[in-house]
Parts: sequence; C-alpha cells; structure tokens
Amino acid sequence: MLPRVNDAAGRGSSAARQVPAWVTCADVLVVALLAIAIWVGETGGIRRVILHVRISVTDPWRPLELALVVLAARHLAFRRPTLVGRILTLLSAARKLARRLGRLLARLQERLGPDDCVYLAEGAQRAMPIRARELLLVSVLMVGVTCLMTWPQAVRLDAVPNLGDPLFSTWRMSWVAHQLPRDPLHLFDANIFHPERRTLAYSDAILLPAVAAAPFLWLGAPVVVVYNLLLLATFVLAGVAMYVLARALTGQAPPAVVAAIAFAFYPFRFEHYSHFELLFCFWMPLVLLALHRTIASGCRRHGAVTGALFAAQVYSCMYFGIFLAAYLVPCWAVVAGGWRRVREGLQALALGAALAGAALVPLAIPYVEARQTVGVRGLDEVEFYSAVPRDYLNPHPALAMYGPLGMITLPERALFPGIVVAALALIGLWPPLTASRLAYGVGLLFAFDASLGLHGLSYPILLRLVPVFHGLRVPARISMLVGFSLAVLAGYGIARLTRAAGSRVRWAVAGLAALAVLVEVRPQLPFVGVDLKPNPVYAYFKGRPVGVLAELPTGLPSGETLVDADFHYLYSSTFHWQRLLNGMSGFIPVSKIEFAEAAAEFPNDRVMALLISRRTDHVMVHEQYYGRRRYAAVIAAVAGRPDLREVSRSTQGGFETRLYRVVR
Repeated sequence: MLPRVNDAAGRGSSAARQVPAWVTCADVLVVALLAIAIWVGETGGIRRVILHVRISVTDPWRPLELALVVLAARHLAFRRPTLVGRILTLLSAARKLARRLGRLLARLQERLGPDDCVYLAEGAQRAMPIRARELLLVSVLMVGVTCLMTWPQAVRLDAVPNLGDPLFSTWRMSWVAHQLPRDPLHLFDANIFHPERRTLAYSDAILLPAVAAAPFLWLGAPVVVVYNLLLLATFVLAGVAMYVLARALTGQAPPAVVAAIAFAFYPFRFEHYSHFELLFCFWMPLVLLALHRTIASGCRRHGAVTGALFAAQVYSCMYFGIFLAAYLVPCWAVVAGGWRRVREGLQALALGAALAGAALVPLAIPYVEARQTVGVRGLDEVEFYSAVPRDYLNPHPALAMYGPLGMITLPERALFPGIVVAALALIGLWPPLTASRLAYGVGLLFAFDASLGLHGLSYPILLRLVPVFHGLRVPARISMLVGFSLAVLAGYGIARLTRAAGSRVRWAVAGLAALAVLVEVRPQLPFVGVDLKPNPVYAYFKGRPVGVLAELPTGLPSGETLVDADFHYLYSSTFHWQRLLNGMSGFIPVSKIEFAEAAAEFPNDRVMALLISRRTDHVMVHEQYYGRRRYAAVIAAVAGRPDLREVSRSTQGGFETRLYRVVR
C-alpha cells in the first residue's frame, strides 16, 4: 500500500508542477481584474493622461465582465486545478504560516520574561473581580474631577466654548431627533445646502450621541443643555472605561485610577473641546478589553462583543473608528502571540468583524452616495494637518501651566502629551517586557507614526490601500490613540513602581501621580452664552408648511464673521426646520459657494434669479451680521423690488431682523 500512496502523491505533485504558465497568468489576471472592479467601485476609478495616453477606468462592470470572460476561457481549456482550488491552497499555506508566526511570538514572549502584573485570563484566579461598588466609587470620582477640570461648565450648561462647531453639533443632534420619528429613510437628507441631498453625510453624523440625546429633546429640554451634559459625560465615561481596562490588565485599583485620569483628561481632549464627536473616545478601552478577552478565551461571544463595541465607536466618531481599526491590527498581532488559542481567537474576531461590518452598512451607504459630491481630500490639505515630531513638544495654549509660554502652534497640531504621563509610560515600557506591555508599546509607535500623516511611514500606505482614508482631512487626530497608549502604559508604570509596596503606599503614589497629571493638564476654557430661545421672527413659520429659506448675509469659510452667521442659522433652524440654502459642514458644496458669491450683491437681479431657480420661498436679512450701514442700504434696495414682500420683522439684542416672501 505504501508504494501506491507515494505514487499518488508523486503524480499529484507532478500534476501541480505541470500547470502551464499561461494558466497561472490567467488566474492572476482574473484576481487582478476583480480587485480593480472593487477598487473602481469604491473610489470611482481614475482619469489620467500618462505619456500622452489617456487612461480612463471609471466603470467597475467592465473589469468584472472581462474577468468572467477570462475565467470561463481558462476553465474550458484547463479545468484542473480550478482557480478556487488554487486560492484555497494558498489560504491553507497562509494559515500554516500564521501558526508558525504565532509559535514564534509565543517564544518571544517567553524570552521577554514573566509578567509582573496580572494580565486578564492569565491571572484570573489571583485578580479580584470589579464589583458594582468599586465602579460606583470610580464614577463619583470621575464626576467630581470632571466638574473641577471643566469648571464652570457644570454650572453654565447654556454656554459653549465658541459659536462655531458647538452650534453645528447641536444642529446635528437636533436634526436626528427631529427626523427619526418622521422620515428615518431620509435621515441623511438634512435641511442644509438646499437643493443638495445626503448633506448630513458631509460631516460626521454622530448618530449614536444624537440617539442618546433624542429622548431629552423630545421631552423639550434645550438642545444646548443636552449637548453640554453629553459633553461632560464623555469625560466621566472615558475615565470609567479606561479604569476597567487598566484594572483588568494590572489587577490593581491604584494604577487603574492613574490610567483613567490620564486618558479622560489627555490634553488632546481640551484642544478639541468644541469638536463634539472627538470627545467620544470612551469606546476605545472597552474595544481593547473585549479584544483581550477574545484572544484569551477564543469565545465567539467575546468576539461579537468586540465587533459591537467597535461599531459603537464608529457610530459615535467616525474618525476614531477608522483610526482604531488600523490601531487594532498591530496590537492584536503582538497580544495574540502570548496565547495558545490564536486560531479560536481569530475565528471569534472574524465573527465580530462580520457583525460590525453588517451593522455599519446603513451608515456607509449615504457616505458612499455623498462621495460623488464630496470627493476626496486634497493632498495639500492632508499634508497641512499632518503632524511633525516637534508638534509633540508644543502644548496647547489652553493649558494653564504652559499657556504663559506663548508657544505658536498650528491648528490641530498642539500634541504635547504632558511630562508626567510620558514619564510613567516610559517606566511601564522599561524591560523586562510582557506581551501586553509590548502590544501597547507597538500601538504607541504606530499611532505616533500615523499622526505624522504624509510625513510618516504608515499613513501614506493606508492612504493608498484603504479607500476610506481618502475622506479624512486631519491625520494628526490619531494622536488620541497616542494618548490612549500612554494612559495604559502609565498604569503599568505605577504598577511597576509600587510592585513591592503595601496598599497605603500604592494609593499614596497613585494619588500623587494623578494629582500631578491633573495640575499639568488643567485647562483654561472660554465660554460664550447661547440664547435658549429663538429670534421672535422665526415664529412666523410655526404651523406653516416647510419651505426653502435663504438667510443673509452668508459667506465662504474664509470669512470668519459670515461663518459665524451660518453657524447661527444652523442653530436657529432647529426651531423651524425650513430647508436652508445656507449651511456649514466639513465639506462645502459648489451650490453653496455659488449662492454665497451671488448673495454678496443682494438684492440685485443675479441673486434673485438664483433664489427663484432654487425655488426659494423666503429671505431673511440680519442686521447683526450685515452691520448697521450695510443693513440700511440693503433694506432700502429691497423696498424697491416687487419680487420681495416683507411678512415679519423683530428686534433682538438691539439688532433688527426682517423676513421677506419671494414673489415669483
């Protein structure tokens, strides 16, 4: 029997070697054409002239049809082995290679030395489980520290740091709460930039925070108050989530408290205090905790939880969701090397990834549809918001300790993490290492390099291979994951410093470290009050059908005063929900630019022709943004036009506002 088996094996291997070269070329061509079809469908393809030759690939069906023709011809001429069979063989070889890499990583962990901290399932019998009383105490602590660090925000819930992005965020929350019970299928067809569609997809839709705010808005709570309560809650939840992760990794409460403080009040969060979605980072520690448990246990339930938490991060902040997906890859590769159940963990994570993908499809569809209008970010813009290493030495002017230094920083590039947390993280990374420490060290290096954007190594690769990165404007925002890694490693640093100490010494060291972090990053935040009641002129729309409204003056992003006006119009629309020609978002469509350029000469014939072509029903004129002289000239010019008829006027804050009906 043995010679027969060997002969069969020999014939099989001989047959494999005798596959003609043209068959292999055909198979490679089919796979390449399928990849091109997918790429064209995702990115829209290319139109370029290379060496005086025009190359245009914009229809995904053409490479797909060609792939099917080549595939059919190949299998008619040479049936065995099939293309599917060869792909399965390659996947089997890749799986064997992954097993070998896993064994190598396991050996590396053994060489790194024993873990001096409790590490999830490895120390489950030694680690005390987190109880409800412990979580309650941590939550109370985080509430108190949050009120202290953001004071006087807790007693000024009607105030925001500026009248720009915060008003934009109140509009986003209000629109979701308004539209969900009325017409959820057209949720992304927001009331700005008329007549454009999918305008909610011009920026982060913040769907999960908006859904959380909706019940309070339905009960009549002022949207600014709800906005500020959610904003403060992000600090509390970030601290509690990081505490849970660091407590599971170290098995100790004192290091977990320091990690929680370092993460919740990382300076990045105060730099972006007015960017509502960038404060929703509390899902990150929970995703990593679920990832650890999935790798340790191989349980599919944990894998599903990982996918669900990741989807929640994307629905809260798309920037952080995309960056977190890239961050998880190197972290998983290192952590998985320390466990023997790599295969089971990978299968469980694959299930979680599939569930997350399915959950994110409803969110992805409107953004894919809006891409035809929005396009991709220009490389000049991406490069401007790509950090350089020295940006990590520039503290934000809002930090009370470093503000007097008067350092000049570029927008979104004041990335100084703080000396205390960096020193504690360095102690946590000091050898001997463990797989968990090494994983967050690798994650720290990746996040730092990715924050350099086009100046780094990893981001250009991600930009070429992952189409979703084409819509991101600010690579430097991934520095929040630098802060996440530093916070975890700072917890490890406290655990290492107090390894041989008693309970009182541990708490004393942790308390001093947490206090030092808070003193170093304490901010000085400006606040501006927001009118909780609308301008009385908007009462005209109560009980009337929804129409199209143009508010003047309006402008382009280059004009600061007019930008403030457009943010004000967004906020005011939450009281009447008329469709606006105005708008402000992460992307400004051509139609808004045309409207702004024409409106500069209001009320001449050109702007009136544009208003009528867009079926505008009403025009509102604001003295506050025109200025008294310009407003008086506009009002006098309008008085002589038969196509504009005044229907309402009011005075608020010493400024007049008039509303006109467009007579077609």
